[in-house]
Amino acid sequence: MSTSLNDILDGVSIPVSYKIGYMSNYYREPSFREIEHKLGLTRPEILSLIFLCFRDGITVTDICESSGHLKANISRAAIALQKKGLIERRPHETDQRRQLLFVTEAGRALHDQFMPGLVRREADMLSCLTSRELRDFEHILRKLCASASKWSEESVLAAKV
Repeated sequence: MSTSLNDILDGVSIPVSYKIGYMSNYYREPSFREIEHKLGLTRPEILSLIFLCFRDGITVTDICESSGHLKANISRAAIALQKKGLIERRPHETDQRRQLLFVTEAGRALHDQFMPGLVRREADMLSCLTSRELRDFEHILRKLCASASKWSEESVLAAKV
């Protein structure tokens, strides 16, 4: 017996979260798999390059706080990217314990190789929306992202009192 996609998307106990995950998986999984296969970058490495090309000179912790990814994964990615010559680590000017990450010319070139495909895929994903729907959707996403820190650390297994 076949169940329609809409029945599944609306029928699970967490329909909004399920839909967000569904869309994210359809965007990210094929895209990142292709980049991994063709360019030899892991997902945390891809994410780190995206962040560093947006804002150079940040720490592993900054990437984690802006992405929700685990520090261990991003730390390993930074080590791998440095070994590949795609980023450099430099000590923080006032806190020698902190390492700042900077994308190299080779790192930026690799980023520029995969980014147009990700931009195109995002445009394809959003092409079913009108301009008004897209504005509303972006507004709602910003609002949800801004509130993430208020609920994301709460245990799903703890009893709510």
